[in-house]
Amino acid sequence: MSIKCLTFAAIPSQMTITEREGGQTVKSQLASVFEPVSLYPLVAFRLAFGAAMAMWSIYMLVSGAVNAFFIEPDFFFSYSSFAWIKPLPALGMYLAFVLLLISSLLIFAGYYFRIASIAFTLVFAYVTLIDKSAYLSYYYYVLLLAFMLSISPANRLFSIDLLRKPSLRVDYVPNWSILAFKIQVALVFVFAGMAKLNSDWLFEGRPVNIWLNQLSENGFLAIPEYLTSGFFPIILSWVLIMFDFMIPHFLLDKKTAKGAVLTVVLMQIIAIFLFPSGFFPVLTAFSCLIFLPESLVNRFLSRIAYFLYDVFEFKGEVFNHGGTFLLQYRKKRLFPFLLAMFFSAQILLPVSLFLNWGSNRWADSAFRFSWDIRLHNKTGEVDFFLTDNDSGKSNKIALEKYLTPHQIKIMAEDPSLIKQFADFLISNEDLTAAGRNYTMNANAVISLNGGKPQPLINYTRNSEKQDQ
Repeated sequence: MSIKCLTFAAIPSQMTITEREGGQTVKSQLASVFEPVSLYPLVAFRLAFGAAMAMWSIYMLVSGAVNAFFIEPDFFFSYSSFAWIKPLPALGMYLAFVLLLISSLLIFAGYYFRIASIAFTLVFAYVTLIDKSAYLSYYYYVLLLAFMLSISPANRLFSIDLLRKPSLRVDYVPNWSILAFKIQVALVFVFAGMAKLNSDWLFEGRPVNIWLNQLSENGFLAIPEYLTSGFFPIILSWVLIMFDFMIPHFLLDKKTAKGAVLTVVLMQIIAIFLFPSGFFPVLTAFSCLIFLPESLVNRFLSRIAYFLYDVFEFKGEVFNHGGTFLLQYRKKRLFPFLLAMFFSAQILLPVSLFLNWGSNRWADSAFRFSWDIRLHNKTGEVDFFLTDNDSGKSNKIALEKYLTPHQIKIMAEDPSLIKQFADFLISNEDLTAAGRNYTMNANAVISLNGGKPQPLINYTRNSEKQDQ
């Protein structure tokens, strides 16, 4: 969607929004998509997203993750058609994450918002495409949200941009521009629930029982043995599945939205402390602020606005609440149609993969950038052997010479990465002598959720022939 296609006209309008009592027809429901609603929920989302990604950027900078993922490795697993994307030198990579931090803070403040959000999207996409093994499932989610924000009017209320250009102010927008973000957040829960629809979650209580055992073994919680086995992990698994499928309904219902948001935040706090969930719970909790009632967000932000007005003596009324400006789109029916296509693509791809592969998938690479919710415990092992076909001599490759421990772990779980690394090794001049014929064999086994190890891939690559 080109930004140039958006034509804004901020005009004064007295807003009167009537509530309907049940029994809406399909036509009236579709018409409600175009009804004016307060911009405050989207403002809250902008603040939450900017704050969350600023926290993530700081963590990546101070934890050593930038060095571990983008500087220390000598080999990087590239994406198809994006092999030309390479990491910058050490200083350049740190500057890239500093730029992510600065743009996140600018998004939060609404200062040069359009430039900041576009810059964030491009730099984050660059960082994501450097190495497949460094990819996490929520990166796809961040890219989608950043893109949506970059073409949204999220800076037209309660932002520093209004100090530069007060005419940007908008108090009400068409309902679909807020609903789009709500649907995007709700999809996370739906596909998280879908990812759990497998025999391990439904009938074995795995990997929940593994997580509970890890908590007990690490001394974090003294969990009785009868709670780490038997029916309790299965019951807890079903509760988590039902939560994922049901919570979108309560978030989207104005009567239950506040309680649902608090429930999600509580669940994410528990996940942070108890389960191996990384940064994803923080982003999920912050994202759900889009569902808060506009009156609640209005009251909270208006108090901050009055404080800023008093302290900094801002001129004009750009921070005051209670305005009546409406954002209008000339081609108002075009954008909901484009959004419908946008969400259809997001839904159809993972659903088709789910139907073809099932949730117990061994090749997660098929799900990358299609709501790959990693809800499995995997333990893989892979060995590479280089054989000189002329002499018959075979040598095992020392992976530590080329890859970091993290890369080895992720590669052992992904057939596409194993193939890519085998192709790299067979063409490595340090391992092969010119004019001789070599064969590279890669053998991998994997255990899913503590189950019996199974063969993952047996890949052979000849130095003179095509893949076998």
